[in-house]
Amino acid sequence: MRVSSTAYGAAFLRAIENLLPEDKRLFEDPYSEKILPSAYKFFVTIMRPPVMWNLLMNMIEKSSPGVVGGIICRTRYIDDLLINAIQEGIETVVNLGAGMDTRAFRIPGIENIKYFELDSPEILKVKSSNTNKKIGELLSNVTFVPVDFNSQDPGEELKKAGYNLSSKTFFIWEGVTQYISKEAIDNTLKYVAQAPTGSKIVFTYVLESFIDGSYIPNGLNTLHKNMLKGEKPLWFYGFNPSEIRRYLSQYSIHVIEDVGSEEFIKRYIKPKGRDLAVMEIERTVLAAVK
Repeated sequence: MRVSSTAYGAAFLRAIENLLPEDKRLFEDPYSEKILPSAYKFFVTIMRPPVMWNLLMNMIEKSSPGVVGGIICRTRYIDDLLINAIQEGIETVVNLGAGMDTRAFRIPGIENIKYFELDSPEILKVKSSNTNKKIGELLSNVTFVPVDFNSQDPGEELKKAGYNLSSKTFFIWEGVTQYISKEAIDNTLKYVAQAPTGSKIVFTYVLESFIDGSYIPNGLNTLHKNMLKGEKPLWFYGFNPSEIRRYLSQYSIHVIEDVGSEEFIKRYIKPKGRDLAVMEIERTVLAAVK
């Protein structure tokens, strides 16, 4: 499994969420389906009839319980935070590891904000091509920034792309930290900490206990094997929730909240009347630069 496959997989889950009736879906995303590779689009098409949606979703849920719920809930959570940041007058958005994220197209008011998307050259090449073909020319406020987080300095690449670190910024770091080294994580946070006071970052992390194998919830053994075993594991690093506040404080970054499965179910799943598990192995942090 390649990292690019996981980026497509997350976009696929957002695309099939958009197939649900408006009163059941957690967010509106008509764009993810359009920029997916053809193989993923095929399965989205198959799932249009509700009976097929339910059948295949049950299969996905049995193979990796809670993963779908976790990804769609974190999507909604970050959407809400971004909308609030725009309303509060944020000047720039930096999406660190954007993958096939479509927020640059679908969030109200985003067209008035400078928006930088960072990811591997491979992913951004596919995304750029599919965007041009299926959505239209990339909006003038959006800049793609190819980068390898483990071997390149994101700050340097952003500077080359025209990002001004003195602007009040909302950083999105979704589904990335487990894929990169501790050094890369530290360096990224040191960079974020240089942004003006009031800048914010939202990021996800996988539990350290899942990474080291001391806690593997029922049904997630295959996920653990796929991501952490073998000659080339994809996941490298996780955090202990009890240490997040102290860890970020050394960079003068203050945790506003650290949310997980219980909060997501209460905020998003139950109000929609849905019975959907949310994985416990991933949490999402909202924090602010002091």
